[in-house]
Amino acid sequence: MEQPGNMQNITGGNASLMEKFALLLLFSLLLAGVYLVLRPFMLGIVFGAIMAVSAWPVRSWLVSKGFSGLTAAALMLTVLLIFVLAPMVVAAPGLAVEVRGLVEHGIAWVGSSPQLPAFITGLPLVGTKIATTWNGLLTQTPESKALLMSYVQPARQFLTDTALSLATSFMDIAVAIIVATTFWSRGERVALVLRDSLMRLGGPQLAAIPDVAASVTRGVFYGIVGTAAIQGVLMALGLFLAGVPGAAPLGFVTLIFAISQFGGVLINLVWGGAAWWIYSSGGFGVAFWFVVGWGIMVTFIDNLLRPLLIGPRLKLPLLFVMLGVFGGFLSFGFLGLFIGPTVLAVAFELLGAWRHRARNV
Repeated sequence: MEQPGNMQNITGGNASLMEKFALLLLFSLLLAGVYLVLRPFMLGIVFGAIMAVSAWPVRSWLVSKGFSGLTAAALMLTVLLIFVLAPMVVAAPGLAVEVRGLVEHGIAWVGSSPQLPAFITGLPLVGTKIATTWNGLLTQTPESKALLMSYVQPARQFLTDTALSLATSFMDIAVAIIVATTFWSRGERVALVLRDSLMRLGGPQLAAIPDVAASVTRGVFYGIVGTAAIQGVLMALGLFLAGVPGAAPLGFVTLIFAISQFGGVLINLVWGGAAWWIYSSGGFGVAFWFVVGWGIMVTFIDNLLRPLLIGPRLKLPLLFVMLGVFGGFLSFGFLGLFIGPTVLAVAFELLGAWRHRARNV
């Protein structure tokens, strides 16, 4: 026969279990409510956090020079508005039309079967072979034209959609700027709360995750996004100085080609087309050779910048970068080009860190 004390213990244990279950259910409902409220701004919040973490060394440098966290955040916000947001506001509305026009012009140019310059066909040993290959590529049979269009149409649609999504991302970019500025002004407090929460959940190993994630985020954002942005800006600047029309959309196309990791081959099409336009307009002048030299420099500068910016520790497979770029774009639009590879890189490095710690335990 059960003792009254045992019955009370069982009843008390069941009540305690029910209370914990009710608290867990209420907490889950609260988290679900928070997610539903923040869901329209989630993309901007994530991108803002990436921006804040990536630019944190600049903020730390300003604080070391005597600026307060609030002043440093205000200075960084001013630079961001002047050099990033303002050019986007000016360029974004007509960018999709200009990019589409560039692609259409390129298709029409290929369809006109342009002939190679005489100095290329007259090169010893290789000139005849280049001319034969070029003429073979431009032979416009119905089959070759259909094959060409099967490749051109998806590329044209991707570039146009990317430029169009930039114009529709202003709300997310505004949220990202607000989030990044908030982190810059009160970053230490946010980091302390995050580390304390993770310490309570999983101990020191889980509390170390923010440091790993921040390091990886900076490496990927500098090495992939930063390198591509530098290549895009340099291309636009060089073509503008050479007097090539459409320098801004061509720089944007260079940015997309570079961040997609197909940059080496496709960036050559950008400056090669510009050089051909200059040759067709005025022959071999200073502008022609400037564009050729500048374009070669922009194409290969990533081999110098990326190892310096991404750091020697981060070994992200190329497949992860490509999946992150295209998957991020398909899921989140223009900002997904930056968020996708960063998220995959953080997950990849955290998995590696967890496996390393598991082997050492």
